[in-house]
Amino acid sequence: MKDPRPVNLLEPVRRGPARPHLVTAAYHTPNGPLHLGHIGGPFLSADVVARHLETLGHPVARISATDSHESYILMTARRGGLAPEEVASRYHDEALAALTGLGMHQDAWPDMHRAPYRAIYHERSHATVADLERRGRLVRETEKLLHSSTTGQGLVGAFVQGRCPACGSGAAGSSCESCGLWFGPADLIDPRPVLPEDGTAEPRTVTSVFLTGDPRRFSGEEAARRFPPGYADLLETYVTHNGRRIRLNHPLGWGVPWRGGAAGDVHLSYGTGTYAAFSVLRDLYRTADPAGRDAFARDTDVVTIATGGYDATLPWMFVLAFMDDETDWQPHQHHIMNRFLLLNGSKFSTSRGHVIWAHDYLRAALPVDPLRGYLASLSDAGEESDFRTADFADWTSRVLAGRWDPAIRRALRDAAGDETAVPDSFTAEALTALTATADALRPPTTSPRAALAVLDDWITRAERGLAPGEPAPWLAVLAVLAWPLMPTLGTQLWTTLGRTDHPTLATPLPTRVVTPEAFEGLPTVTRSAVEALLPEAGGS
Repeated sequence: MKDPRPVNLLEPVRRGPARPHLVTAAYHTPNGPLHLGHIGGPFLSADVVARHLETLGHPVARISATDSHESYILMTARRGGLAPEEVASRYHDEALAALTGLGMHQDAWPDMHRAPYRAIYHERSHATVADLERRGRLVRETEKLLHSSTTGQGLVGAFVQGRCPACGSGAAGSSCESCGLWFGPADLIDPRPVLPEDGTAEPRTVTSVFLTGDPRRFSGEEAARRFPPGYADLLETYVTHNGRRIRLNHPLGWGVPWRGGAAGDVHLSYGTGTYAAFSVLRDLYRTADPAGRDAFARDTDVVTIATGGYDATLPWMFVLAFMDDETDWQPHQHHIMNRFLLLNGSKFSTSRGHVIWAHDYLRAALPVDPLRGYLASLSDAGEESDFRTADFADWTSRVLAGRWDPAIRRALRDAAGDETAVPDSFTAEALTALTATADALRPPTTSPRAALAVLDDWITRAERGLAPGEPAPWLAVLAVLAWPLMPTLGTQLWTTLGRTDHPTLATPLPTRVVTPEAFEGLPTVTRSAVEALLPEAGGS
């Protein structure tokens, strides 16, 4: 007979009480569709950590937003002969549809350019500047910034290219993807317009406004508390190059108009724009939370987590510049960052057709779980990784179909009629695996790659052989380990055990297989199917 004692592993894995969590996935610029480089970085990390927290019984809110006033939206609009409002709204909606299709749902996804958030975003931007002005934290300087000689476009952000003043690599606007530095628009070496119709560059005198950062808050020490190891160096380098301050306005001509500024002078989306969006997220969480908690209060019991790509590190850190002794809030407590994802050895490039769009993958009806699993195997905060289409197809065939699927089917078969008690030694092994996953996914050093390795090791445990009493609880642990990474697999396994909720440790693990037919098998993806999605190969 089965041991009547429930297999309860929650407390030793969670190591504390349940706490409410807020997970914010990136601050995406909706200037085009989402591609797998976007998905495999901050969006996957956010969904994996959110699901993992839910397996531990933590309530999780997923509230993210798009940066609808970024310069690349205006660039896309000018190149396509569109209104920037149309670009921002279209790709905001398309991004949400793609994320939903990939199992990465959002509880709130506000578009800061549309009602009701537009008015709030504008008001918060202006109010923030007025408050900072009152407290003497703003500095105004006259400087010369480049403008187009033909269109008058301010050559900032996406509209100017040159070389990074720190490492010499090719750079656009005020940031370098190679070394991660952000700098002033006047610091770009050998600047030139990106669009031919903008002609030549000519300097014009403008009034720029800067926010001076509190050295106790806008510091590498404060960043190190909230970002993965090593990332705080980016802020120290930024301060060395730019001083302890951030720019709040620029002559882009698209965004929230700067009150009292010249024509085309707007709030910089990475300055007051990020802070204004941050304050909207704060409101949305307070409204959605049953207890009406302020997730960003200094004494909050809500754990706040944000994700981003390497190039978004400093923009997230810029929020620290708004802090001082008078602020009653704090930024996200943890930031999970990802390095760039390559595609077959080189950067994703829309201009070269070297890209796989998320919506094309979904439109082709290719399975989502294998994509999520393979992307997880590449996801790491410490180094660039490479999505190789041949390796993806091989992984689904060799690992999923070749190893995981047979191991699961054997466990389902062997669990039938098994009434043996769960061995204590097995419970100890399960605890080790679940704890290893919790350690791998703990922010800010969250590593889906490490969590997938634990999942693969758990498959190996079954390949070595499961003793009587072990197959059903092995499947239950597998469901809990799999659900954050590959939710369809986790859900199907949980259903075989007679459960209708999502996999969780918040209740005792099921120890009987009830509906083995709920497992539908692990699908594969062929190389030809995924490479057909490359526009350079004839895809859309």
